[in-house]
Amino acid sequence: MLNPPVILWFRRDLRLADHPALVAAVAAAKDRGAPLLPIFIWEPGLIAGPRASANRTWFLRESVTELATSLRALGSDLIELQGPAATALPRLIGELRAAGGVGDIDLFMTRDHTPFARKRDRAVAELLTPLGVQLHAKRGLVVVEPEELLTGGGTPYGVYTPYFRRWLEQVDASAPLPAPKKIPSLPTPTPASTVDQALLDAHAVPTAQIDQLPVPGERAARAHADAWRRSVSEYANRRNTLADTAGTSHLSAALHIGLLSPRELVARQLPLPPLQEGERSGERLWVSQIAWRDFYTQVLWHAPHAARSAWRPSYDAIKWSSDQRALEAWKSGTTGYPVVDAGMRQLAATGFMHNRARMITASFLTKDLLIDWREGEAHFLRHLVDGDIAANNGGWQWCAGSGTDAQPYFRIFNPVTQAGNFDPDGEYVRRWVPELAALQTPAIHAPWAHPKALDAAGIRLGEQYPEPIVDHAEARQRTLAAYSAALKPERS
Repeated sequence: MLNPPVILWFRRDLRLADHPALVAAVAAAKDRGAPLLPIFIWEPGLIAGPRASANRTWFLRESVTELATSLRALGSDLIELQGPAATALPRLIGELRAAGGVGDIDLFMTRDHTPFARKRDRAVAELLTPLGVQLHAKRGLVVVEPEELLTGGGTPYGVYTPYFRRWLEQVDASAPLPAPKKIPSLPTPTPASTVDQALLDAHAVPTAQIDQLPVPGERAARAHADAWRRSVSEYANRRNTLADTAGTSHLSAALHIGLLSPRELVARQLPLPPLQEGERSGERLWVSQIAWRDFYTQVLWHAPHAARSAWRPSYDAIKWSSDQRALEAWKSGTTGYPVVDAGMRQLAATGFMHNRARMITASFLTKDLLIDWREGEAHFLRHLVDGDIAANNGGWQWCAGSGTDAQPYFRIFNPVTQAGNFDPDGEYVRRWVPELAALQTPAIHAPWAHPKALDAAGIRLGEQYPEPIVDHAEARQRTLAAYSAALKPERS
């Protein structure tokens, strides 16, 4: 092997279409007359770390398998390596050098922006550069890179609305990069895959029902995205209805591991319908959800401390409750508040939760139970198939009031009111809390307040369904007092 290969390191970009790193790697290999070596590295934390999810690991494993099949159809393959990357990559370079490869090696990858990814990539660069490896990080995980948008004062955005206006101006609306029709051949000899398949399989058994998880792979994701484009105009009217399973795109899991290019999804919606006073188009609202993803990515990029503590440091002074019984009731969907329990049971069964339900359940944990938002953030990450560190963190801190664009701490969701507004017929609760299915609205949303309806349905609270674990009005006052005490210095 006189001419060392170009390496393409797949990470959260498991696709062939609109893939700048892939296009650049293929071009570099062709220019040099070099082989191309596509790799994927299974990081230990990805499989079994404290923030790992069996649902995500399953979805990722199946999507990696499909990517390998797609690469074989183009004359290549995918070599899977056991991480960590800081060990696997130097070992791979040593193997390539031992096979006779001389000269610089180009390694292409898509930028990743999480604190873990940045630390990993710095360590890899420090190790590989002395070995004659040139690293080329390309865009492709987000639409607008996190350092590309700053306020007029040169500071990161902490408020979404002005960020979104500037973000729209920065979108690259050019046609998506086509998937290659052929890929340069693998090096000879080809390095062997080293992934611990038994370990991977053991941690890729979903906690959710497999038939409720999204179909893995780029092909299914693109088909789903094409179908969504035909209904996106209805998004504004349907997105907050909890029971409307077709009212949102369900593309978040595909975006998380890069089965789809977010830039391509946005570009295909442009130009957006004009924003008329009093009207918001479904297309514009849905594109704004992609922008929220970028927004939270840049928040964590500029403030990595927020991954483990409050973006607004004063909120770390809140005296959280340590009531483990209440926390377990919330996790298991047995709080006695039907819409909260429906959301938590949906999460357990499907690895997904409607965004409105995410807000309701998060508000209940932090504001009704006064339990640290980090407990909820970690639980979501253990179950969500779309569990994105930045977006999950941003959403939880919004609900706790400690993040950017914060929900003021005194704005506390009333779960009964929320249920009436966003599950008006009780269909969502009826699906996920079947023991209350015989109740009609409004009793199904507040069964404790409708004893006659309970009697008629033969339901006894504390037996078929739990009593509420807190009184919302009393919990609200407790939360206001706790937040006020912690934030008093901030207000003075």
